[in-house]
Amino acid sequence: MPATPTLPAALLHHAALGGEEPWLFRAEGWDWRWHPWGEVARWVTAWAQALSSLPPASRTAFSYAPRPVAVALDLAIQAAGLVPVPVSGPAEGRDALFWVEIEGEAGIPAPEGMEIVRVGIPSKVSPIGGVVERTGGGWEEMAERVQAEIGMPLRKGLREIVVLSGPLERPEERAMLSWATVAGAAVVLEPNPALRVATAAWVRPTVFHGTAEELGGLRGWVEKEGKGFWRRGPGLPFRRLRTVLVAGDEALDGGSEAFWRERSVRVGRVLDLP
Repeated sequence: MPATPTLPAALLHHAALGGEEPWLFRAEGWDWRWHPWGEVARWVTAWAQALSSLPPASRTAFSYAPRPVAVALDLAIQAAGLVPVPVSGPAEGRDALFWVEIEGEAGIPAPEGMEIVRVGIPSKVSPIGGVVERTGGGWEEMAERVQAEIGMPLRKGLREIVVLSGPLERPEERAMLSWATVAGAAVVLEPNPALRVATAAWVRPTVFHGTAEELGGLRGWVEKEGKGFWRRGPGLPFRRLRTVLVAGDEALDGGSEAFWRERSVRVGRVLDLP
């Protein structure tokens, strides 16, 4: 992974290397749409500048669902030197001082009494750069820990692929997004957590993280694939799944661990996060 001091800096690093390379994917009906590093970096830069007048280190809440604009807003709040407070329910985020909304984007309404700041998606392409590089509260360390659980990075020219669908308030989800930002992994955003396994079976990621129950569901898909017309002979499941990560402090039973290891899939854990 590139040595970068902050997640916004990692974003700019990837945008500078390949601005048109896809990063965030989302489903639109039966089609998939993607947003490149450069586009997300322009959003982040513009929004960070708009938020830079707020008091440094202020807790700043926003409505979060697994969508490209929400990921960009999270990074913009960090780039402005603020502390992002992602909110996925109406009763959350009340300890924040400010609430940021994207004009024209529907989401959870701001809690009563909180100061609202509105930003708009830039209509013109602006230069990339100029973000404040302040610490993100240990999230870069999260990314390093996740990479250690995944193992050696893929060889040059290949990219990791991961599905993210949970609330960003969950430490393991925050850790996975932090890792994907630093490592340059392609991120498939699934707004419905109940569809994480089905979406993973469709996009065939290199890394899958989830609960023990979700890993059991993915195991079912792998077993089904091995008997169907997608079968490609021995090798990694879906031809590229190489790591599964158990969320939180859940434990896999011995049979499940053996199932993955027999298929040369590394079993890790997203644990002990700061």
